[in-house]
Amino acid sequence: MQSHDTTINPQARSIAQQRTLRIAWITLFSFLLLFLALIAWAIYAGWQFYQSAVIPRDAMVIVRGPVEWISWQPANRSVFQGISDQQTIRPGDSVRIVTKAGYGQIASIRLFDESQIDLWAGADLRIETLETSRWSDQSQQVTIRQSGGYVRYDLRAGQPYQQVRFRVIAGNTILDLTPGGSYSVDLRPIERNINALPGTEIAPFVTDVAVRNGTLTIRRTNGASIVLGARQRVEIDPSGMPGLPVPARWELIRDGGFSQYSETEYNNTTLSDGSELARSSTWQVYSGPALPLEQQGFFRLASICRPPTVDQQCPPSERRIAAWFYRAGGQTTGFITGIKQQLGYDRNGIDISEYRRLTFSLWTRIIDQSLEDVGDRGSECPVMIRFMARKESPDDPDLEKVVCLYTDANDLPPRVHAQDVYYYRLQKAEWTRFTINLRDEPWLPTHRYLQGIQIYANGHDYNALVADVSLVGEQ
Repeated sequence: MQSHDTTINPQARSIAQQRTLRIAWITLFSFLLLFLALIAWAIYAGWQFYQSAVIPRDAMVIVRGPVEWISWQPANRSVFQGISDQQTIRPGDSVRIVTKAGYGQIASIRLFDESQIDLWAGADLRIETLETSRWSDQSQQVTIRQSGGYVRYDLRAGQPYQQVRFRVIAGNTILDLTPGGSYSVDLRPIERNINALPGTEIAPFVTDVAVRNGTLTIRRTNGASIVLGARQRVEIDPSGMPGLPVPARWELIRDGGFSQYSETEYNNTTLSDGSELARSSTWQVYSGPALPLEQQGFFRLASICRPPTVDQQCPPSERRIAAWFYRAGGQTTGFITGIKQQLGYDRNGIDISEYRRLTFSLWTRIIDQSLEDVGDRGSECPVMIRFMARKESPDDPDLEKVVCLYTDANDLPPRVHAQDVYYYRLQKAEWTRFTINLRDEPWLPTHRYLQGIQIYANGHDYNALVADVSLVGEQ
């Protein structure tokens, strides 16, 4: 019978004990690290939740014009419906104003932070984001998608939040507005077809962005950006490409240099609408009353040196085109020869309620007039300018303000004054720059609508020129 030695080597026993102890410590340390990681993750997740948790805010609509022209589309609805004054709207809601609603501000949206969005006729926008941090002063976010019309954004300064993002999306363009500033965004329909690659998002309008005060950043989808400062504006084409920043001024007269058409094309505007002859779409020629051809006046174009140069000795770069009103032959009855223009891209007039300054100017030269001063009725002048406006709404009567420019050898006021005609005596045969601010008395200080402008000669014999006609609006 055999016996086995079961004695364990003390050295092997020590190694096994150390291995077991090491495994125990590693396991304990691993669980400790896992516990600490879970604690850290819980703290981080809680902090992130605390920082990122937001609360939706609301806004209030203030009705300033005819309420029947304002409509509201609740979020997740497909139908617009009527709205009431001081109605609450929330993220996802849309507000729309029809284009024939009138002049000036038709409605305003007052945000929870007292920022204000003013809407004109044709405005169409949706509130996409309107929120702030729930438990902190970390962030405030407002996103507006504007799809049409003219809208002014006046943002409150001194926001209590550390990060404030106020964003307007217009077509392919993102506009970041700085709090405390005043901005305007105008989406104007285009008048020509745009050819684009398949799949390209093209909005059928040109976006006109202006800054009264503050800073605005234009961001494109390709990452490029343009920064606008106070008193600057830029136009953005339908593809989202912005032009160069320019001063915030708007030229409201089309073709003020009489260079877009020929003399024949201007005069073709006197023909019936059924005529297929090429004609001007800016200035329209008119005259009256009906008289034999030899007794009529004529509209012509004249090549001149840039005013105030009177002679014709100038290089081609200094030459300009002037509108020329001419009637001769020793006439003894009155006759009007003139041009007129309907303002606005749709030729239905323009809303001028946003323009604090409206500067009208032209160069004029009265070479000859046969009547003494302004005639027996006070309205027979070789150069006359008529502004046609309305006070506040489309239902208001048309109002006219008329300027009479004349020459007279006697340094005396006109013998006869016609109602609503304002008289300015000029030096004969000299170029004179005539300038007025239509926002001053007695012109159109508070009027909201300007329909059109007429420039004409009235009298017996006359010979007069006008050039560089301009009407500049400034907000």
